[in-house]
Amino acid sequence: MSDDRPESGRARFVEALQVRKHALRGFGVGIAVTVLVYLFFVVLPGTGGAGLWYLGLGASLALSLGGLLTAVLVALQARRLTREL
Repeated sequence: MSDDRPESGRARFVEALQVRKHALRGFGVGIAVTVLVYLFFVVLPGTGGAGLWYLGLGASLALSLGGLLTAVLVALQARRLTREL
């Protein structure tokens, strides 16, 4: 299937803001911070069997922090692009 259709404005907008790159960075940092928090507050103190219950909280932290960092990075990119205009 050939790609004869012109690229939509929304796709060009997402590409200009580099959303994919910023999402990878944001969620990468969010997951890294979550792993550090889990190690520091759950594994090192030795909570025993309760550590499994904290995995759900860790997933919530990783997703929310990743989304927040992605939004901030995209907003900074948008600000940079508006200054160029």
